[in-house]
Amino acid sequence: MAEVKFYLEKRKDKLTGELVKHNVPILLFYSFNGKRLQYYTGYRIDAIKWDEKGMKVKKNYSEASEINKELIKLTAKIDDIHSKAKALGDNINPDYFKDRLNGKKKEAKNGDLIWEYYQEYIDSLKITLTAKSIINSKLTQKTLEDFSKQRRFSLRYENIDPYFWQEFFDWCYNTNEWNNNYTGTHINKFKAFLNWSVQRGYTTNIDFRKVRSVKENTEIIYLQYEEVLHFYKFKFKDKILSMVRDMYCLGCFTGLRHSDIIKLMPENIQENQIVYRVVKTKQSNIIPLNKYSREILKRNANKHAPYSMLQMKVEPISQILKDAMKEAGLNRTVQIVHFRGAERIDENKPLWDAATFHTSKKTFVTNFLERGGSLTTAMAITGNKSYSVIKRYFKIADKFKAQEMARIFGK
Repeated sequence: MAEVKFYLEKRKDKLTGELVKHNVPILLFYSFNGKRLQYYTGYRIDAIKWDEKGMKVKKNYSEASEINKELIKLTAKIDDIHSKAKALGDNINPDYFKDRLNGKKKEAKNGDLIWEYYQEYIDSLKITLTAKSIINSKLTQKTLEDFSKQRRFSLRYENIDPYFWQEFFDWCYNTNEWNNNYTGTHINKFKAFLNWSVQRGYTTNIDFRKVRSVKENTEIIYLQYEEVLHFYKFKFKDKILSMVRDMYCLGCFTGLRHSDIIKLMPENIQENQIVYRVVKTKQSNIIPLNKYSREILKRNANKHAPYSMLQMKVEPISQILKDAMKEAGLNRTVQIVHFRGAERIDENKPLWDAATFHTSKKTFVTNFLERGGSLTTAMAITGNKSYSVIKRYFKIADKFKAQEMARIFGK
């Protein structure tokens, strides 16, 4: 019988062109009958910890025992699946192995509701996605359940057709008054489930692939540099307002997300930089400190042990943040433009009411660019690898564009 082999994924970083060496997926390879199975084991490891010749984790690392035991179990499982298939006379292919490795137990039939398979899909996401991403996928499932009940629409694979999409869009836009981005998020996640269903052989209905995603580039709300400094220096009587302000300003001066800020520990502060692994992307990153971020970390030291900053979820923080900004007088009027289908919806709000914690990262990138920083450096600092996403900040960096125009052609 063919030998099961394990290798690290060979994938190059889009920015540097070099092989990714941190948090690399361990892949299983198995050749049989002229075919080849490639399967993600569910484990990741830094390349330095991998014994390429022995096809296992090096013994001197803490992860070695657990991961190596699981790789042995996978090897035995592959051999067992192949032996049983030969005894039964089954026609085997890579999907045959994947189905059994993933615990597939049943075949979808016409008339089955999609809920029969949605939980299996959610479980499959737990291998590679963060807890927050899993929650968002569950929210889409709940949204579809609500639609099904309210519109009395039985969601089966065979009736995900143009009529369904017409009904769903109408329910999102007219019943719930959701804008394009929120609606589009649910559509994209539902299409991901349907793609998974096709790959698993649960349906052959691929009409959903014709449905275009609805997405808009919303206005980027951010604090101007002078506003950031005013907020940073503002004296609050309420300690909770001060601590939330510090968390937000740390994001403004480093580009860190809320999920990364609350995970910071003193050991992440090494010399004059923050060394950490991004919660969202699971990639390692280094951010140089500046005088503002250094001062924020210093004045919060030993107050939130074992962490460096206040521990609070993003939802309550965003509300407290609005109170802090309002008290600090951040009242500049900003315009928010949304689209609901083709309908444009304009809304004017004071800055304090429009801001959320996520605007701290937007504030960092925008001010970094306006003050002469490069786009590639901004991407490296924030750990954002999508050029198409981050290049949007150039659209609102008006001061930066004016400075460049004056530099090249004169005032």
